[in-house]
Amino acid sequence: MVLAGAFAIVLFVALIIGDWMYFARLSSDASRYGYGIGQMQDHCASLHVQTLMRRFDTNGFLALPHGVARVFPDSNRLVIRPTHRLFSLRFRTAWPLKGSIVWASEVNGLTFVCTKRVPWSSSILTFLWFTLVGIGTLGFLMTYVMQGGFESLGGLLLGVGVTAVGLIVVAFGLLTVTVAYRIENTRLMQVYTEFRAVALEETNAA
Repeated sequence: MVLAGAFAIVLFVALIIGDWMYFARLSSDASRYGYGIGQMQDHCASLHVQTLMRRFDTNGFLALPHGVARVFPDSNRLVIRPTHRLFSLRFRTAWPLKGSIVWASEVNGLTFVCTKRVPWSSSILTFLWFTLVGIGTLGFLMTYVMQGGFESLGGLLLGVGVTAVGLIVVAFGLLTVTVAYRIENTRLMQVYTEFRAVALEETNAA
């Protein structure tokens, strides 16, 4: 039984690591991998596909000050991802973001549609955690009421205290996720701004 539990834990950790590693890859199939949690649209006037392609090297990579981009011309798609340097104070949260960008050619430039993606393991574990805490708190409250826990002052105080602790845990979780998203979104938008500046550099110079 212990061996089975240890194997399940190792398998669970391996799945999370595998999910994060595949999410971080800059391949064509992995560029669309991850749970989409947001989308933004941007129009770059006077930018054409030929100009955009010249910004990437022969392997389709573009190094940016705070990230990297890779283009896939056959599918009108590119991916951007922040980089996290070793010993950097910019710690990595459990909800890293990358941008999966699709472009469309128009008469007066290119339109980019960027989908912000997070690893599936991060989104699933977050959902399960909130569900577990929420259902656990609600289940305790319902059971406590059915058993007459609120009929005495001591029982009332206990029930209110346990419920308050559950709500505080949920609120702390929401705060953590919100702050982490703001941090990661700021990093991703910084990389997108750098990519946009490089893409339009030649156009602006002309």
